Formats: sequence, structure tokens, C-alpha cells
Amino acid sequence: MHFFILLSIIIYIYINCEFNLFEIYPKKIAKSNKIKIIHKTINTLNKTLCVFGVLENKNGKMIEKEMLEWLIPNYNVYIVYQKFPGKLFEYPALKFVQWLLKKKNETLVLYIHTKGAFYPKRKNIQNVVRQLWKYEFSGNNKNKYIYPILNNQTDVTTMFSGNEKITWFNGFFASQRAFEIIKKKFKKKFRKRHKYETLFRRTKVRVKGIINNKLNRNVHPHAKKYLKYIKLKNKDDDL
Repeated sequence: MHFFILLSIIIYIYINCEFNLFEIYPKKIAKSNKIKIIHKTINTLNKTLCVFGVLENKNGKMIEKEMLEWLIPNYNVYIVYQKFPGKLFEYPALKFVQWLLKKKNETLVLYIHTKGAFYPKRKNIQNVVRQLWKYEFSGNNKNKYIYPILNNQTDVTTMFSGNEKITWFNGFFASQRAFEIIKKKFKKKFRKRHKYETLFRRTKVRVKGIINNKLNRNVHPHAKKYLKYIKLKNKDDDL
């Protein structure tokens, strides 16, 4: 018995959850055969929920593998796959976030996606974002995103935000309260991809950018500069 318990902790457990998609999505989307949801984790004890949106193409699968290397040790991960070309954008994963938080009665979740899977020609920009996600959202670093939500100081924490509650790069921690407030926005998908970065605009959701809370444009140079600072700091710490 102990052997099997130990084995379950050491080896990745792949559980194909029999989710009722009709319970989560509008009928047209649920029956479209474009979405698949899998629970993929090692030992869920005391781990924060994570919903990971993955675009099912060559680049998406490659980025999925890269990101799961740090997501799985840190989170209880649910993967929402969407068939290429991903015309539903971020809707399937974000709609699942809303459903899962309520179903599990959890306080918060990390929402994240395969950044760059749709635009491989912009990989230099997207790589910077994913490197920052890996640094900011793993280990003890993630606590600076979690604590403000647990202490009811804010409802959403992201790396960079703006005056209109924009979640730049759209990887963020969100409370159940935040998704209750915006639930009407999920009655249909947005027609433009960037709309999902403005989910909380003109709502009562409190959004905080942990790295920078005042950005409205030219966010990538700020991200690149911050990543350079992190690398230099880590190098100095190793000396």
C-alpha cells in the first residue's frame, strides 16, 4: 500500500476527467468537439488550482511541455485544450476557471496559457513573458500574488496592469469573487483576442499589478528590463 502511495507522488498521474462540457459551456460550443479538459498533476495536497489553456498545434504542444515542467510541481493543474486554429481564443479556459472555482469552492486559481503558440514569429517577445511567468509564479515568489487575495486586499493579481484594470499578458491569479462579478461576460465569447486582457475593466473587480500597476502601453520593454534585472540579481546572489 505504501509503495503505491509513494509511486503516486513520484510519477505523474494523468487523469482523463469525464467533464460534462454541456454543464460548463453553451450547447453550441460543448458539442463542437473543439475542447478537451484533462486533470494532470502530482499530489494535489495544499496546492493552488491552476487552469492552463493549451492550443493544440505543434508550437502549443512544445510550449505546453516547457511550462508543465514548472507548473506541475507547484500547482494542481487542469489543462483546457483547444483545437487549432483556436478561434475561441481564451474563452474555453477562462470559462472553465469560472466553473471550476465554484465547483471546487476554492478561494483562488492561477489562470495561464501557452503564450506564443498562436504567434511563433514573435517568439522573442513571448519567451520573455514565459520566463517571467516561470520566475514570478513558482516557488515562494508566487506568494506575493496569493497573499493580497487571501487577505482580501484585491481580487486579481497579475504581473503588469494598467489604469483600466488591464491584465497585460493575461496570466493572473483570480479569486472566486472576481469571476462571480464578471460572470455575465461569459454568456458569449469575445470576437477579438485582446478583449480577454480587459475582462475586469469597468467592473468592481480589484486588480493589482505586482510588478507594475500603472502601465498602459509599451509594456514589453518594461518586462524585458525586469527580466534582465532578475537575471543579474540571481547571478549576484550565486556569487
